[in-house]
Amino acid sequence: MEKVRIGIIGCGGIANGKHLPALKKIKEAELVAFCDIIEEKAVKAAKEYGTPDAKVYTDYKELLKDESIDAVHVLTPNRSHSFISIDSMRAGKHVMCEKPMAKTYAEAKEMVAVAKETGKILTIGYQNRYRPDSQYLKRACEN
Repeated sequence: MEKVRIGIIGCGGIANGKHLPALKKIKEAELVAFCDIIEEKAVKAAKEYGTPDAKVYTDYKELLKDESIDAVHVLTPNRSHSFISIDSMRAGKHVMCEKPMAKTYAEAKEMVAVAKETGKILTIGYQNRYRPDSQYLKRACEN
């Protein structure tokens, strides 16, 4: 299987506590770019989790210009999830966005519309949907 080249946008608590340690275990994933408005956070994450040539950014729009990146994880403060995800899909990247998806219904609806428009995958970090009890409840509702 080909490796998926991933850019991380937001290198704070949720990135370091959950996403980066999990992604490091996936042999098909390469963490090639890290962005945070606090450059030291991006540098630290790149050194700990990135490929040897991982790039560091303080402006996510600069990261999105890298055509070699397949997907991004949007791990920023909640207020910025929607517009960063939309910009990312329009830049040709698949998106894994941390929850909550957006501040408003209108923002969430636009995110879904842009995913359909661009053909990019948009997923939100609602990981509990894969728990056995959640799957059971889903099947019960469907039945």
